[in-house]
Amino acid sequence: MAEPRYERPATLARAVKLLAANPGRAEVLAGGTDLQVARRAGQGRDLIVDIKRIKKLQRVLWTRAGVVEIGAAVTVQQVADDSRLGRVFPALTAAARSIGSLQIRTRATLVGNLCNGSPCADTAPPLLVYGASLRVVSAAGTREIPLADFFTGPKETALAPAEIATAVLLPRPPKGLRSAFLKIQRIRGHDLALVNAAASVDPVSGRVRLAVGSVAPTPVLVNGLDGACPAGASPTEVGERLAAAALQQIHPIDDVRASAEYRRDMTALLCRRLARILVDGRKGRR
Repeated sequence: MAEPRYERPATLARAVKLLAANPGRAEVLAGGTDLQVARRAGQGRDLIVDIKRIKKLQRVLWTRAGVVEIGAAVTVQQVADDSRLGRVFPALTAAARSIGSLQIRTRATLVGNLCNGSPCADTAPPLLVYGASLRVVSAAGTREIPLADFFTGPKETALAPAEIATAVLLPRPPKGLRSAFLKIQRIRGHDLALVNAAASVDPVSGRVRLAVGSVAPTPVLVNGLDGACPAGASPTEVGERLAAAALQQIHPIDDVRASAEYRRDMTALLCRRLARILVDGRKGRR
């Protein structure tokens, strides 16, 4: 493959202009951990637009409107290390810590983990549970895409060729919300998820949210959980309800890393473990 042209704009406006002038021929570099793998596989484009030096994309901003904006140049390790994010969004920081190695996390970005469109992206389940969206910018303007609508297939997203995802937008959760993330992988340390899952419980309203990854063409935000955690319910009861709903909505496959049957079994197991953590705080192993 021929060497691509490389541009490192200092402003978002310049980055947008470069993409608009090269429709379908440009790709955005933030962390590059997935982009470089794709290029080695012969899937690169003619122009690389490096956005990681754009200052407005390097910040985590807590807005007065109650939305947290995590810029496209914020690394996974920055998310993992951010104590304030950890207090408010513990499932997200737990997922960030589970990604790859330290070397990967200090290069990879949160937004890039989503834009890669992988069904097993570790940050997708907690962000789905928290109701996140993506801010997307192009020469035509700015729009927001709910994360639940962002993934369209394996390695496919709703992002148009000339658009740049500039931030993850996280609404502040209700006070007292409990959330957690769990992952099953082949080896300890850096490995892709065989199954990953996140869930949250609002102890006031009883509302439950659950998302599962690596078990369908896209990460799955599980529907039909109304009444899954009534007052006084035991962790066992809640776990079985979560598992039953999840198993109806996932579509795992057999591949070199795991069988579909194993993924179904592990989805149910993670649902039970999440229920133990969120209903009564015990991290039971079974």
